Formats: sequence, structure tokens, C-alpha cells
Amino acid sequence: MKIKNLLFTLVIALGTATYFTGCSDDDPAATFTLVSLTAGDIDLAAVTSATEVPEDADIVAVFSSTVDATTATDATLTITDGDGNSVSYTVTVSGATVTLSPTTEWDQGTQFTIALAATIAGENGAKFEGNSLSFRTSGIFVPNKENQVLYINFDNSTTADDTEKHTVTTVGTMQFAEDRRATANGAAYFDGSGNIVEVAAATDLVEGSLTISYWFKTESADYDGGTGTGSPQTRFLMGLGVEKGYFLEIGRRSNDPSADGFNEFFLKYATNQVNVGNNAADVPEATAWTEINSQITVNFEDGVTSGWSFALDQLQEDPPNRAYVGDQIMGKWTHLVMTVDATTRSKTFYVNGVKWASFQWIGSGADWLFGDLSLKTLNNDGSAVDGIEGSLALGFAGSSTNTATGWANHATNLTNDAEQKKFFKGAIDQVRIFSTVMNDADILSLYENEK
Repeated sequence: MKIKNLLFTLVIALGTATYFTGCSDDDPAATFTLVSLTAGDIDLAAVTSATEVPEDADIVAVFSSTVDATTATDATLTITDGDGNSVSYTVTVSGATVTLSPTTEWDQGTQFTIALAATIAGENGAKFEGNSLSFRTSGIFVPNKENQVLYINFDNSTTADDTEKHTVTTVGTMQFAEDRRATANGAAYFDGSGNIVEVAAATDLVEGSLTISYWFKTESADYDGGTGTGSPQTRFLMGLGVEKGYFLEIGRRSNDPSADGFNEFFLKYATNQVNVGNNAADVPEATAWTEINSQITVNFEDGVTSGWSFALDQLQEDPPNRAYVGDQIMGKWTHLVMTVDATTRSKTFYVNGVKWASFQWIGSGADWLFGDLSLKTLNNDGSAVDGIEGSLALGFAGSSTNTATGWANHATNLTNDAEQKKFFKGAIDQVRIFSTVMNDADILSLYENEK
């Protein structure tokens, strides 16, 4: 099971207290102690730190005598996450048992604190005091999980969307491989022959502002691109509607082993976006071509010039460090995130939790100013785009039935020579789309939790 367990602490009053009631010296004092503490089938008190606690498990405390229900409420049994935020749960008292039930689920991999106040008492009048223990839940903590609209983890050779919002199908023979944690059959494998995973068209996959996150692994030898090599120079990792939606292309600058460009790999993200510039009436939507390579110049000037507003120093070296991109992404599991922010009119790229580059358009005064991400279904003259189909494809730039772009037609590519087949070759894992723009800290957190 592909999980990353993050510790969270449960602070609980486990001790005993003695409450004297006017009994004679010969009578034992009334006591109120905790007999057991469980989460599902797991005994939380049996070990120093219990593990694999399910996210949907009730926390059940059984005391030595009947609980005074007026003292066991969400005011005396408080639960907060690692940031000190209250979480949603209910408290139920039945005899000597107190049950804490999550309203939805306890967040995966999140640090929690549960405090049972000393004012909790039994009907015998004895009160409860404290001790502490810890346990951890299974699963990966996902920032902005409430905004997650797609999640495919490929665990156990499956392709289903865990959010249950989308229908997922496969084209060609689907294969699976070890994931980034060496878990067998935990990642989808694409052999470059045209096998792809398709997520049925839906507006939440391509509208407004989004965050797209996934892991991939590919080998530099599969991008040689020379005649007789059996490999193309570039490949499409994923996409929706090709340049009329969005897609990612990976490739070499040159297919000549003696050229500097043979060592320079690039990541090209094309996005179709609503144009809010001066010529928006004539061109309502257009493609923004954005390439991450070792020759970026930061040139954005607020209110004056659209351009790169940020880039890693390694992508701006003079002369360029042509090997940098390839050294970072080739032959190893890589976490890649793209955000499209319609509010700030920017696209930002992250590799392994680190912001690599951000392209930004000025607010006004130019012909081409891009906002919302969109699937282009109408030509500039208002006529329908012929052959457009909006399913998300993993392993290619568009779905198997999208024919709107000739150079990324799935059926045509199947018949191409090996050097012209642009299908992805490699593994893909942990595909997520969020209907919001995640910030730097959240993207780093997602990377750290998933790696």
C-alpha cells in the first residue's frame, strides 16, 4: 500500500483520580479510570505509538464506570490538527463508553491533538486525570484536499478515480510497474506504443484556475530522435485537447549527439486560455506556449512587459547549463506540478516541490493577455472546432478520439515510423487535479508527503 504515515499525537488523560465522598475509612475511595482506548481494531494504548490507524475510524474510550454525560462533550474532549485548527467530530456517550466520530474522515497523515479535560467525570463523582500517548494514521496528507477533483493513484494495478467524480478507461494494453517507493504494480507504465489512460471529459478538468500534479519516470535513451534509433526526439506525457486545452511535452533540443542541444532537455507546457488582451474580440482564446529549459531570462515588468517573473538561477546561467534539466528529471522519479492562476494571469512550474519558473502576463495594454484555462471548442469566427474531444489523456497529448490537431492525432501516430511516434514511454503515478491554485508551501508539503 502506498502510504506515507505522519505522526500525530493524541493527548489524553489516562490517569486515575480519587474523589473522596464522606465514606468511612474502611470504604474504598470511588475511582474513574480509562480501561481501553481503540481506533477501529487498533489498541492505541498497547504500544508506544500505534500505526496504520484508518482515517475513518472512531476513537472509542471505555472507562471503569458509567460516564457523566454532562461532563463528556466537545468542550471537554477537544481535537485540533497540527496547526491548532479545530476539526469536526461528534461525541457520543453510552454507559461507560465515549465515542469520538469524525464528521467525514480524520485527515490523512495529519498531526492531531486530542485533549480530555480533567473535568470529565463518572456518575460516581470521581474525576479523570491525564497521561499521553501517540499514534499515526495511514495515508498521505493532501493540502487543499477539499478542492481535489481528480486523483488516480494506480495502486494494485487500478486506474479508478479515487474522488469518484470521473470515469477512467484505458486504450491499448495497460501495464503497471513499480512506483517511486518500489511498490509492485503501483504505477501505470506506458510502453510508447500508444497505450493511454483516459479520463472522460468534464469541465472541472479544464476551467478557470487549476493545479495539476503527478509523478513520472522516463529515460533519456528514449528521446534520441535519430534515424534508426527507434525513438522520437520528443514525447507527450499527458494532455487534454492538445494545444486547444493543455499538454506537456518532454524532449531534447537536438537529436545530434555531437551538438550541445543533445544534452539539453526541456519541458513544454502549452495551455489554451481566455484572451483578455486588446485583440480579445478577434481572438477570444489562444495557446500560451511555455517552455522550461536552461535558457530562461527573467524579464517580466509589472504593468509594462509580460514574461518570466521568476526562474531558478540554474535556468539562467550564462553560458547555459544545458545538462541541468535532464540531470534533474531523467531516469528518476520526478514530481511535476503546474498551476494556472487566472487572477494573477500566471503559470508556475514546480519540480520536486521546488518552484522552477513562473510566467506572468501584465494586466492590460497588450494584445495577448491570458486568464482562465479553457477548452477551445469554437474557432475565432464562432464556428465549431472540428474533431475536438475533451477527455484527459495520460500517455499522450489528447484522447484517442480527439482529431482536432493533426500532429497529435492518436490514430495517425499509431501508423507513424518509430522515430515519429510521440507516445509517452515511462511510468506515471499519483495524478491529481485541484480546482484551486496551490501555493509554494502546499506544493512542497504535497511532494514531501508523497515521495
